[in-house]
Amino acid sequence: MDRILRYLGIFTSFGMLLVVIMGAVVTNTGSALGCGHHWPLCYGQVVPDTSNKETFIEVSHRAVSAIFGLSIVVLSVWAWIRCSKVRGIKFLAICSVFFVVLQGLLGAAAVIWDQSSFILALHFGISLISFASVVLLTVILYEATGATKEISPATGKGVLWNQVLLIIYTYLVVYSGAFVRHTDSALGCRDFPLCNGDVIPDLYSRAGIQFGHRVLAGILALWIIISFIHALLKYKNEKWLVWGTFIAFLSVLCQAASGIMVVLTRLDLTFLLFHSFFITCLFGILSFMTMIALRRNH
Repeated sequence: MDRILRYLGIFTSFGMLLVVIMGAVVTNTGSALGCGHHWPLCYGQVVPDTSNKETFIEVSHRAVSAIFGLSIVVLSVWAWIRCSKVRGIKFLAICSVFFVVLQGLLGAAAVIWDQSSFILALHFGISLISFASVVLLTVILYEATGATKEISPATGKGVLWNQVLLIIYTYLVVYSGAFVRHTDSALGCRDFPLCNGDVIPDLYSRAGIQFGHRVLAGILALWIIISFIHALLKYKNEKWLVWGTFIAFLSVLCQAASGIMVVLTRLDLTFLLFHSFFITCLFGILSFMTMIALRRNH
C-alpha cells in the first residue's frame, strides 16, 4: 500500500504540473472566458459544445483541474492517516488542499466577475504554491515509508537564510511575470537586450512593466548562479545543495532563454509554455531545497 501511496504522490505532482501548464495555455490563448461568465457549468451545461477552440481549452482545463484536485484530497487524507506522526506531513497535507481550493476559487472568481490585473496575476502564484506543496508532501512520503533515506543537512545558517530569502524573492519574480501577462505587457519591450531601443524605457508604461520584470529576473539569475558556485566551493559534500542549485541554475537559464524567445517570436505559444514550465520547475526545486535547509533547526 505504501508503494501505491508513493505512486499517487508522483501522479499528483505531475498532474499539478500539467494543471499549471494548462492554465498558461488558457491565459495565453485568450480562453479564460471560453465558457463566458459561467462557473462551474459552461454556458449552463455540464458538457457544452466544444467546437469553439476557446471553449474546448477552458473546459479541458477545468476537467483536468477537478481530477487532480480530487487526487490531492485523496493523497493528503491518505498521507495524514498513514504518516500522521511524521514531521511536516500534516502541514503539507493542509497546504496542498488549502491552496488547490484557493486556486480553484480564484479561477472561478476571475470567470464570474471581472478581476484586476493584480488579482489575476496572483492566480498563477497560488498555482505554484499548490504544485510545490504536493511535491514536498511526496518527498516526505518517500522518506517516511522507507523508499529513500531522509536528508539531514549539515549546512550553516547562511544557507538557511539564503534559501528562505531566495524562495521569497523568486515568488515576487513569478508574480511580476504573471502581472506582465495580465496587463498585456509581454511585448512592452519588442527587442532584447534593449527595450524598444532604450536602455531604460518610460517606467510608467507597459514597457516599464516588462523592463521591471527583466531587471527582477536578471537579479534572480545572478543570485542562483552565485548560490551554485558557493555550494560547489564550500558544500560539495552536501549533494542535495549542489545538485539542487545546479538544477535551479539550469532552470533559470532555460527560463531566461524562453523569455527572450517569447519577445523575439512575438508571443509564440510554444515559448510561452516553456517559460511557464521552467519557472514551475525552478520554484519546485527551490521549495525542496528550502524544506531541507529548514531541517537544520529541528
